[in-house]
Amino acid sequence: MRIALVHNHFDSEKLQRVIEEMKVLGAPEIHAVWHPAYDHWVALEGCHRIRAAKELGLTPEIIEVEYGEEMASTVTGYDGDEDYPICEICDDSHNAVIIEFED
Repeated sequence: MRIALVHNHFDSEKLQRVIEEMKVLGAPEIHAVWHPAYDHWVALEGCHRIRAAKELGLTPEIIEVEYGEEMASTVTGYDGDEDYPICEICDDSHNAVIIEFED
């Protein structure tokens, strides 16, 4: 499974806190959109949780969000800096950092 991290913000101190939390809580649930043209999920939230899962050898559980014109801010947990239609975020996701997990 491949997950595109479409948010540019990253904080190494926050990542360390999330890793410690995830050791207790287990694999995260992430709202994401399947993009068949790129063969990856587009994460609308949780870039630190996805990185932490990778480091801990956990695989995130995907909560599928529909591709469409709906604004990303309507998705629970959306943590982007700005609000865009979900389709625009997805269509540009091939430029994002991609994290790969075992299926």
